[in-house]
Amino acid sequence: MAEEHNEAKEEEKTGKDKSSSLIIILIAVFALILVGGGVAGYFFLMAPKDKVQASQAQQPPAGQMDASMAAGSDNAGFSGPMKQMDSFIVNLTDAQGTRYLKVVMQLEMSNEILGAEIDRKTPQIRDEIIMLLSSKAFDDVSSIAGKRALKRGILNSVNKYLATGRVLRVYFSDFVVQ
Repeated sequence: MAEEHNEAKEEEKTGKDKSSSLIIILIAVFALILVGGGVAGYFFLMAPKDKVQASQAQQPPAGQMDASMAAGSDNAGFSGPMKQMDSFIVNLTDAQGTRYLKVVMQLEMSNEILGAEIDRKTPQIRDEIIMLLSSKAFDDVSSIAGKRALKRGILNSVNKYLATGRVLRVYFSDFVVQ
């Protein structure tokens, strides 16, 4: 009887060992599947997106060419020297409360010499841009069409101060309304 009792304990022990090792194997297989799925998901979802963004960055979207490109000028497809402007933070004229607009922009210039002229005339140019920005309401700058109109206004405002060249395009690198 004692032998039967010992045999039952040994069978119970090996049964527990088998079930615990089976659980460990299942957990390891599940972890490998998760890691493999994560790696596969990264390559399938992230890599093509980067390629699409790179190709979109090289070409403007259809129907969104600016006036100089549409007219077929010598500057079509050409990117001139860029001038980084300091950030602009202004109050918007909004009846619903106080709203702020923060804009950081780059100006594409027709030539390198124009950068020095912009540096000399920065106070006048910044004043003109601040006056233009602060005259806008939230509804004026919240849509894509409003942002394009704002770019045209900035372009015209800046160009009236310049003699050695002109600003070809305005690019917003930061545009926040709060």
